[in-house]
Amino acid sequence: MSPDLERLVGRAILDPTFRERLLSDPDGAVKDGGFTLTPDEMDQVREAIRQRARQGIALDDKITDAAAGGVWA
Repeated sequence: MSPDLERLVGRAILDPTFRERLLSDPDGAVKDGGFTLTPDEMDQVREAIRQRARQGIALDDKITDAAAGGVWA
């Protein structure tokens, strides 16, 4: 996991406003947040968001479950 992906996950855990933006507009949140992710990392982020949506996880839930479950790794 790159340092920027680690920082993105950390910010999403700690900052509910950023987390909501990330979940609704991942590309914009990554760009505006100043993160540099590889195409594979962006695919991982998008897939984690899709999995959350399929599982019915609310936007205000923390993404620690996804990070701990290896979705981000």
